[in-house]
Amino acid sequence: MKISSKARHAIQSMLQLAMQVDNSPLTLSELTRQQGISSSYLEQLFANLREAGFVEGVRGPGGGYRLSAELENISIGQIIMAVHPSHLKRPPQSGYGISIYNDMWWDLSETIQDFLEHISLAELMEREDVQTYIHQQRLFKNTSSKDDEIEKLRKRA
Repeated sequence: MKISSKARHAIQSMLQLAMQVDNSPLTLSELTRQQGISSSYLEQLFANLREAGFVEGVRGPGGGYRLSAELENISIGQIIMAVHPSHLKRPPQSGYGISIYNDMWWDLSETIQDFLEHISLAELMEREDVQTYIHQQRLFKNTSSKDDEIEKLRKRA
C-alpha cells in the first residue's frame, strides 16, 4: 500500500475541517489556498469523502464543507480507502507466473492498512506536530489573503 499525494491531501483536508470551531464549514477556496492545490482536484476528493459519509456540503453564504461524522469514528485508513477504493482489491498476479512477491506485497499492504485503520482523526488531532502544521497552514492562508487584499488596494490606487 502506498500513501499517495491524493490520500495525503484528503487527510490534510479532513484535519483542516476538524480544526474548525463548532464544525463550521470551510470553503474549497480556503482549502486550496492552504494546501496549494487546485479546487477541481479538491472537488474530486470531496466527492469521494462525501460519498463515504465523512463530509457534507453546506450551501449558501458561509457555506462550504464540514465533517459529518465524529472524529473518533473516522480512521486514517478509511480516508485513504475513500479516495482510493482500488486499494481494496487484490492486484492480479504478475505476468511471470505465481510469484511469492505479489503475496508478500499484498500482505504488507494489508498490515499497513490495518495499522492506519487504528488511527482515528481524533488521535491524529491530539498530536502536537499535527496541530503545529495545521496552524502554520492557516497562517499561510491568512498571509496569502492579506497579500491579495494589499495587491487589490494597490491596483485601485
